[in-house]
Amino acid sequence: MNSILNFLKPITRSRWNMEALLKADKLLKQHKLIEAVAEYSSTIRKLQTSGPEQVLSSAFNNRGQCHYLQVEFYKAIDDYTDSLKYNPSNTTALYNRAQVQYRLNFFSEARKDILKALEISPDFKDAKSCLEAIEYAVSNKACPKET
Repeated sequence: MNSILNFLKPITRSRWNMEALLKADKLLKQHKLIEAVAEYSSTIRKLQTSGPEQVLSSAFNNRGQCHYLQVEFYKAIDDYTDSLKYNPSNTTALYNRAQVQYRLNFFSEARKDILKALEISPDFKDAKSCLEAIEYAVSNKACPKET
């Protein structure tokens, strides 16, 4: 999970509600996912008119994580995609979206996201592991074992 705290320090409270973001992060950490989604959604609505793009990217990514943990995969993909609209270099959102795509057997899309994440951050260990899993799954689907 991206910590929204990293982005909050230089931004004044008067522009948007920092406490709501912190509350949403805390709820996610506590796995109170329905409540976290509600907090992120409320905050995203407020931020979309004047909020910092990296904060919006992180909020969408974290809400996507809530959806993922609730096995709402298409909602998670939508949130990770929105996260990337605000910060196309968000390697966490790229990785997270690839993970969901992998779970849905969308291997081509997953591979593209992982390769982009690795292009941005070549030492991203989890992305390297994910790419190996994708390539293994593709090779096994292309050449099923005979019994």
